[in-house]
Amino acid sequence: MGYSSRIMAESWESNLLYWADVGDQMGTAPADLNIDIPEWTQKVVERMFASHLEDWPALLRSLRSVGDDIKAPPVKAANPNGRGGS
Repeated sequence: MGYSSRIMAESWESNLLYWADVGDQMGTAPADLNIDIPEWTQKVVERMFASHLEDWPALLRSLRSVGDDIKAPPVKAANPNGRGGS
């Protein structure tokens, strides 16, 4: 794919800076980023609905969407019996 694949590879590498910032905001230990970043990147690919590699806005939307989800506080599951407590 030539030039396009080189640009795509370079853009994935630059995403590491974004993930490092997300991890820093979340208080993630640097060593844990070795596990988290590949998982986060997989989510980006799953959410990306690009028709071709040149769809840079789709990549950026997907990257930011996953980052927002990571930074959002976890939602507590509702008690199935409808009562409070544990």
